[in-house]
Amino acid sequence: MNTAPKIAFAIYDGFSALDFAVLYDTLARCSRAAGSWEICSASTDVYDSHELHIYPTRVTASLAGFDLVVVPGGPGALERLEQQNLLDWLATAQESQYLAATGDAVLLLAAAGLVRGRRVAVRPEMANRLSQSDLQPVSEPVIVDGPLATASDAGGAMDLALKLCEIVFGEKETQDLACDLGIRAGDCIPTAPIPQTGESSPSPRSAVVSRKTGETEVEVRLDIDGSGKYQIDTGLPFLDHMLTQIAVHGLFDLFVQARGDLHIDPHHTVEDVALALGSAYQQALGDRTGIVRMASADCPMDESLAWAAVDFSGRPYSVIQAEWHGPSVGSLPVSLIPHFLESFALQARCNLHVNVRYGRDDHHQAEAIFKALARAMSAATRIDQRRSGQVPSSKGVLF
Repeated sequence: MNTAPKIAFAIYDGFSALDFAVLYDTLARCSRAAGSWEICSASTDVYDSHELHIYPTRVTASLAGFDLVVVPGGPGALERLEQQNLLDWLATAQESQYLAATGDAVLLLAAAGLVRGRRVAVRPEMANRLSQSDLQPVSEPVIVDGPLATASDAGGAMDLALKLCEIVFGEKETQDLACDLGIRAGDCIPTAPIPQTGESSPSPRSAVVSRKTGETEVEVRLDIDGSGKYQIDTGLPFLDHMLTQIAVHGLFDLFVQARGDLHIDPHHTVEDVALALGSAYQQALGDRTGIVRMASADCPMDESLAWAAVDFSGRPYSVIQAEWHGPSVGSLPVSLIPHFLESFALQARCNLHVNVRYGRDDHHQAEAIFKALARAMSAATRIDQRRSGQVPSSKGVLF
């Protein structure tokens, strides 16, 4: 392409986060250097097939103007074939140069009138259903037919993503990416992806969350199994200082970029950063298999002492006890500190209890809180080898 390509990841209720993660991670790496991308939806609130809350960066807006529209598969695709508002929204991609889908999502594209008559990659059990939708099923992991590229399931999503990179960004960029990912033999030695500043190599327990509203725009990248690397810029220096404590003392790799309506006040930015950060932990922990789950920590900061306890139970609840001595600390209203913690607990789906046992300096009290929280979360999110991959709950699930 002569111009920098624009990519839309079109998500819907019940999509597969696994399909999305493979497609997103590969294509976003290319687009950072040579294009741009958006996570798009037809509604404000979107949940994946396991009820994880995903925040799109672009809501209800037309898909016109995107060069590539990618739709991840998932059980929700079949359930939404009669959802007319979703189909009408997808139909706005009719002028896109390329369309892509994994698994059952190609049926959504067909129902929207975008890909009739095309050859598509399918699982054998789906062949009859796709034939009824005027598609030509082929038992291959990946098929490219004109402007349409499909993968039969999540297993083919990586090959599909690399093929899309080659089509949209060019052969060289794809070879460089494959070399970084270490998945293709050739002149390069397989290596782990090279992290950006403040970003660790992604692990299975990592997440990328974007939240965009009329008041703020927030991006969070989190690797639970990190080493304490961080890059944080919220426009609120004291909040940056507190989030740094979470990264450094929890040994989480953390990237936070936020822009908000600070000309009004810090409230919206603090709240939305907390919501996005909580969502990142929720996504990175997945079904929470094998984690310790519950932990607490006391942390001193000079004359102040704070205690934090966390339970990644799947149930959001918070109790924050602190007495402040002034209206603000570092230009951040102290009333927003408990609000940050409450908002974080809501989206991380955890129980969070904080108590400042004593202290005289508000800066010290706040810093003790965030250091204690970091230590408690570090312990609670660790993998307990004795569990042998079991969910740490007598119910067998954590929602």
